[in-house]
Parts: sequence; structure tokens; C-alpha cells
Amino acid sequence: VVMNLVVFFLCALCYSGAVTYTDRSICAVKGSSVDISCTYNSYDKDIRSKFWFRRQHNRRTSSQTMDLCKDSQFAGRVQVLDPETGRSTLRITDLRETDSAQYHFTFKTPDPDVQVQVIWSSTGPKLVCHSSCPRPGGLSFVWYKSEKRLEEETSSSYGGNIDSAESYSCAVQGHERHRSLPVCEFTSLCHLV
Repeated sequence: VVMNLVVFFLCALCYSGAVTYTDRSICAVKGSSVDISCTYNSYDKDIRSKFWFRRQHNRRTSSQTMDLCKDSQFAGRVQVLDPETGRSTLRITDLRETDSAQYHFTFKTPDPDVQVQVIWSSTGPKLVCHSSCPRPGGLSFVWYKSEKRLEEETSSSYGGNIDSAESYSCAVQGHERHRSLPVCEFTSLCHLV
């Protein structure tokens, strides 16, 4: 008796959290069905998109990620079950040898919204960076002084001396391209930034 097996390999890929697969590899018989499950943890509850995609072993140039629900090779054979937030199951029916591949689950969250708050006191201004992206264990921040990155500053509160001739902005570490607007209370030049 000859049985054709279809082999699945699972890999984690996400943008703002973690993905854990129930099984790292699965073997199934041609013509049968398979459920591939994962759990995912997003630090941001606002998930913009989520989907399953695959990379075939024999395709080294496959860098695009196409949602399997939109892939014509899986038309009528794929179903995504999301019984609760944080869990997803990909069900593939009528398995074919060409289904042997690495399967990935991915999700995307919005980029963090970041802003600098100025707190005035009798000792002068204090700068605090606020993010819409809270994470367990806290965040690390990047501070900028007149567009120059300050490597030593990673706290949400700016610890350096504030120079009234400079502008200040911040970003969540790892999301530096989504920087806050510069603080403009210290210099008229800030309006030109």
C-alpha cells in the first residue's frame, strides 16, 4: 500500500507580539484534512489584519505573503477558524502534494501613537513620552534633540537638561519612523521642523 503524505512545517511571524504553534510539523495523508492551530499574543488589542500564508520548500524566491483565503490554489479548500481572540486554526481539506509547505500566521497592529507631554513645575519643564502601545514590562523610548538621536535616553521621562533653544521629540524603540511631533514650547524654530 502506497500512501502519499503531505508535510507541513510551521514558523512564527508577527509584527507586534508573539505567535506559538500547537505543533511545529504535521504529516497528513493526501485527500484528507488538516487543522493547523496557533495562539497569538498582541500587546495592542487593536488588530488591523490577520491571516495565514505559506512558503513552499521548493520556492526560494517566494517573499510575498498572500492570504490563503484569497489564493486560487486553495479555493473551496481552506477555512480559518477564530474561536476566540488570541487563537486561530487553519483548516485545509482535500489535501494535495502541492500543499506541502511552511505555513505562517501573521497579524498586524497599528503603529503606536506617540506624543510628548510637557509638565511645568517650579523647577522648570519636564518632558514625558506617552504611547498608545502599552506592553507588559514597559517600553523603551528613543529621544531626539533637534533631530539628533540621544542614545543614552531610553526612559519615558527625558532625563537630560532641557535647552530652550532646542526642540524635543520621542518614539517607541523599534518604531523610530513613527516619531512624535516636536515640542515647540522652547523655540520658535520648532515651527519650521
